[in-house]
Order: sequence, then C-alpha cells, then structure tokens
Amino acid sequence: MKKRLLVALLLISVALANSAFAADDHSHGHDSQGVETGLSGLSLNNDQPWEMDEHTRNMSKKMHDTFITGDHSSLEGLTSVGVQLERQMETLIKGCTMTGEAHDQLHLFLNSHIPTINALAKADNYNSARENAIRLKGQLEAYQKHFR
Repeated sequence: MKKRLLVALLLISVALANSAFAADDHSHGHDSQGVETGLSGLSLNNDQPWEMDEHTRNMSKKMHDTFITGDHSSLEGLTSVGVQLERQMETLIKGCTMTGEAHDQLHLFLNSHIPTINALAKADNYNSARENAIRLKGQLEAYQKHFR
C-alpha cells in the first residue's frame, strides 16, 4: 500500500510539473546565479544532510555517475542520458524503504528532479536538452548538499 501511494504521489507530481513546463516562465527556475531554484521547502536536518536508505543512496550515486559520464556533446547523447536516468529513477522509486522527514524531504527534491529528467529524455533540440542538463547539474549539487 505504501509503495502504491508513493508511486501515485510521484505520478501526480510529474503530471503537475509537466503542465508547469508548458507555462511561459522566463526565469526557467533559475536564480541570478543560474542555479536551480525549484527546490522550495527543501531543508537540512539540523544543519546536516538527511540520511538516505542504502538503496536510495546507491541509486542516487549511480544516477550521478550516469549524468557525469554521459555524452553531453549532442542532442542524441543528452537524450540518451535522460532515458537512462528515467529507468534508474523507476528503480530508485520501486526500492525505496524510507519513512519520516527524510522521506518527505526526498519527495520535495524529486518533485523538481523527475520532471527535469523527463524533459531531458524528451528534448527535441540541443539547446533545450542543454538547459535541462544544466538544471540537472544544479539539482545534483543540491542533492549532495541535502542528502547522504
């Protein structure tokens, strides 16, 4: 039941976020430094990163490595990275055993992260793919700051 609820919440989040991509937002979710700002509400645990379960930690590391080592030089390379990240995200979600505030904080992060991954996988031009890759890089940096 808990996994079904998690999947349902994530699907709703993705649907809502995808509709937000259609809106005319000239800031594209960046602050003046070019860093992703769509992570509102994300916080630390008494000035420390939130502890992840082993599965989430391992999958997050794998996703980070996929992004960093992926081909960023072409549309095909970037969309391939996006497709790989989508599959890895599905695995992360299916195996999540987290509960409590750390789990809630992870959901806040994923509400921004999943739509960016999906947009990268479905990008139809290099500039769009590149913008999503830059957004993902900022999100991965935020993840490393907020979770361990």
